[in-house]
Amino acid sequence: MKVRKLVSGALIGALTLFAATSAAAAGNAQAGSTKSMFCAACHGIDGNVPYLSTRLAGQSTARFHDSMMGFKAGRRVHPVMNILTLGLTEQDIRDLGMFYASQKPADLKDASLYWRLGGSGALGAAVDETIKLAKADARLAGRLSGGCASKLKEQLCAATGGPCTYTGRDMKAAHTGMKITEAEFAAVGENLVKVLDAFKVPEKEKSELLGLILPLKPQIVGQ
Repeated sequence: MKVRKLVSGALIGALTLFAATSAAAAGNAQAGSTKSMFCAACHGIDGNVPYLSTRLAGQSTARFHDSMMGFKAGRRVHPVMNILTLGLTEQDIRDLGMFYASQKPADLKDASLYWRLGGSGALGAAVDETIKLAKADARLAGRLSGGCASKLKEQLCAATGGPCTYTGRDMKAAHTGMKITEAEFAAVGENLVKVLDAFKVPEKEKSELLGLILPLKPQIVGQ
């Protein structure tokens, strides 16, 4: 019940975010670093500048992609950006987005969920601890093993706007034949909440993260 309450306010926005992140994640940070040189004058070498309106460091890949494609298509109006984006391909934009998503922001205001949760180290630790609890949970009977840890970390990194591309199977394909029950899905959620609470994750970020996971339930349960 606690999990449902935490995510109830975030579901619609999270569904949109998850879909957009998946679409905008396939970039290359190294290529983006090279391409970012023309951005440095206004946005800084690493995307960190004093003005929030032009700060790109730590911005989610989905948000960056949507913003830049908006300038390129003329849906967003800016006298400089509308011209600059004309010379960028969508792959350029994906690469730039991945580069800026990988840069630690000077502060967390307006940063992606990935950085607000603590970045790669914190997300990785949360996955490891959740798997540890699952292994000891009689309700799960070995359902969640350490073998899936790397893909879970990759998926959470990408879904929260981090500099990652998820390379695993989609959730339905990955769980077909496993016959996971609603009770087992809920047990994993409860264990994750315990880990987030132990890590003292703020309610806002906790709700956002859980809101990314709960919509996947139809693709996981009963397959």
